[in-house]
Amino acid sequence: MAAVAALAIVGCSQNEEIEKAGEKAEINFGAVVRNATRATIVNNADFKSFKVYGYKTTDKIGEGVQLGAFIPGLTVSKEGDTDNWGYTDGPYYWPLSGYVQFFSTVPEQTLTVVSGYPSFSYNVGAIGDQKDLLAANLIDKQKDAGDLQLPFCHLLTQVNFSIKGDVGFTYTLTGLELIGVKDEGTFTFDGSAGAGTWTEVKASAVPAKYAFTGSVELVSKKAEDSANLDQDQANALFMLLPQNIDNNTVKVKVTYSAKVTTAEGNGQLTLENGVKEVSIPTVNWEKGKRVRYTLNLTSDATEVTFGKPTWEDWSDANPQPDPVIPVTPPAE
Repeated sequence: MAAVAALAIVGCSQNEEIEKAGEKAEINFGAVVRNATRATIVNNADFKSFKVYGYKTTDKIGEGVQLGAFIPGLTVSKEGDTDNWGYTDGPYYWPLSGYVQFFSTVPEQTLTVVSGYPSFSYNVGAIGDQKDLLAANLIDKQKDAGDLQLPFCHLLTQVNFSIKGDVGFTYTLTGLELIGVKDEGTFTFDGSAGAGTWTEVKASAVPAKYAFTGSVELVSKKAEDSANLDQDQANALFMLLPQNIDNNTVKVKVTYSAKVTTAEGNGQLTLENGVKEVSIPTVNWEKGKRVRYTLNLTSDATEVTFGKPTWEDWSDANPQPDPVIPVTPPAE
């Protein structure tokens, strides 16, 4: 089928369910990413395809309303760098009566559909397996709705880290691990602009290990110097489930070395492969938010602290508590 400017999809397989000949109306869609591993961050420019599911209901959607199969997962793809979207299946048309409910996830997830709003279970894997999870829903639509645009939302929380240190020292961080983070939950659509909510967020039987094992160097020449563990704006260090973090439940373990900075680059080593920990202050990690924690590293065996965390777009959030300092953990 030829591509259409706003993305035509949708349909049904039973003749009695569609408009009479000459009155048939295709359902037209577009898609936009709201607020627009290390997990690659999806934005409108990167958004190339998605799969949409449509369900027919007699009444407006709500608790106990049965969802009837209508669109069994239609892949819609963007054509090159244009604003045109096309598909090879279909066409699909609005039903004669009732309503149509539309749901989509990227990457595609297996939806649990019985009655009311669909849901799906999700597990966040290790750092190399993490994805930018998005979802969209449009509810209670009829043929007079016009072209429909699926508003995709980011469902996870970006968690990034930066390091700072004492002036006159060079730091090499070779490891950072998050300990105590919950890694599985259930997302249920709710028809809102935010697509839905997370529930039953918990640690799985075998929790994923969230560890950065790269190498980041900071040459601290002035107090404001810092270095990010995420190396560019297109990638996040961690993509994690939104969750409430209570005091002393999630820890950050860092491994780094420090030496005196000299012109020759061979200054005195003051800390070698030091391992220190710090607890993340009480906070609520929200979906679609991005938080950056700054670790204040020390040049010797004293404790490390956090600088004041900042929340960045995707969308704004209230600032978190002031930074904390990692300390050497007690011997096991």
